[in-house]
Amino acid sequence: MLTARSAQKREQILKAATELFCEQGYGISMDTIAERAQVSKQTVYAHFRTKDELFDTCIRAKCTANQLDISLLDDPREPEQVLEEFAWRFQNMLLSDEALNTYKTAVRQSDTHPDLARVYVNAGPRNTTEMVAAYLGQLSARGELQPDLNCNDAALQFLLMCHGKAVYWAYLGQDSLETEQERRAYLKSCVSMFLLGYKSSKG
Repeated sequence: MLTARSAQKREQILKAATELFCEQGYGISMDTIAERAQVSKQTVYAHFRTKDELFDTCIRAKCTANQLDISLLDDPREPEQVLEEFAWRFQNMLLSDEALNTYKTAVRQSDTHPDLARVYVNAGPRNTTEMVAAYLGQLSARGELQPDLNCNDAALQFLLMCHGKAVYWAYLGQDSLETEQERRAYLKSCVSMFLLGYKSSKG
């Protein structure tokens, strides 16, 4: 278990790394990260063995900060409520400056730094897809969704629907100009259509 001082330094490193990955891309050196975090390079390596591990942790920390974590599986509310709230948090996270910059960095540097794209996919899209798939698996096991549901494919379908116009436009550097009410209404319709499409015939 980390001491309070060690935990603070870890947070400094994560904050500095997230900022620098967004500002300068994956080519940033561990020396520069250490300098921005105001710690020694040895301290950085004491917490993170490689730059891949550090980048992975930055992405996962962003998901956790937006409450896109395993707690989804423990939410006792109705599926409509759970998925609507998750969809809203998910879309908001994707629209944050950090998430947009990280995505664009991964795409921009995929040819020169293919490991960056691999780490991004594993820590972000794949991790989130697996988490949602596990939740859908529980719904299927309870008879609320089709018993033979391909949960991984269904989870990916749901997450891609959640991007909507807001995220699609943002990836191209544009503002969709949608109001919060319009975005929430769109996500609500996604959840309704998704659950209706995969509803168990016994339901």
